[in-house]
Amino acid sequence: MDCRTALEILDCEGTGISGLPEADLAAAEAHLAECCRCAAIVDNRRWLDRKIGRSLRTVNLPRGGRQRLLRQLAALETAANTEVVIGTGIQPAVAPGTVERANVVKAPVEEPLRRQRRMWRGLVPVAACLVVAAIGFFSVIWLMTPRWSVEEVRLELAKISFDSLESLRDYNGDAVANHLPADPGWQKLEWPTGKAAKGLPDGSNPHQFAVYGFVIPGRQRRPISGLLAVIPRHRMRAPPEAQSLSEASASDYLPARIGETVSVAWTDGDVVYVCMVEGGADSLDVLKRILGAPAA
Repeated sequence: MDCRTALEILDCEGTGISGLPEADLAAAEAHLAECCRCAAIVDNRRWLDRKIGRSLRTVNLPRGGRQRLLRQLAALETAANTEVVIGTGIQPAVAPGTVERANVVKAPVEEPLRRQRRMWRGLVPVAACLVVAAIGFFSVIWLMTPRWSVEEVRLELAKISFDSLESLRDYNGDAVANHLPADPGWQKLEWPTGKAAKGLPDGSNPHQFAVYGFVIPGRQRRPISGLLAVIPRHRMRAPPEAQSLSEASASDYLPARIGETVSVAWTDGDVVYVCMVEGGADSLDVLKRILGAPAA
């Protein structure tokens, strides 16, 4: 089960489309459990579906709007039924000597029908334009919806070493993420790959978030490496509640290219920071002391 097939199958889920084998649905769900990228895409789609559904249910109809709509639908249905009768040549029973009266009745009926058909022909391009506009609107919403969780950012950082970070292209995404935290303590760190932001994911254009590589100076036996990701807040599905490094709680250990690591994440205005530090809680305490934040 590849990514494209799994996403196509899950797109049909819950749409009323029949004929999907249960085995295919099960295989697609199993693929989500193993592929973080597809899981993020499906989560975003389902979140957007729920958001649109809630928005539509909260729209208030104008007073009397429902009744007017039902009356118009009933009138259109009656006109359509009358057109079918005339088009098939079915004529109402007319007594001898009343043909002229029947023709008089028929003429006023056909004229409104002609106007009705002209109206529907005029509405077709309008409806097509509305459909295209709706598709464009929801496509824009989809492109602007949050895409990342903290865990997904951690997994991306786990793939990075300082050598591979140096080889990445400079960050070309949202300018709000193209800077280090304002706290002056960050200037005390060493930046062997430079302070220029690199872009992730590699190959994305524009980049989704910026990343920096740093080394914690100190008297420890060996330097402690770290990575800092800066993500625009609107690209996060669930921004961290912590508002600073000192409030952030350390994550579980995660094997990474820079070594065994722990991470912290916090929100600061329009950006979210995810900081990955080599080592354990002691390494994170060293970083916090350098930055002037209370240690755990």
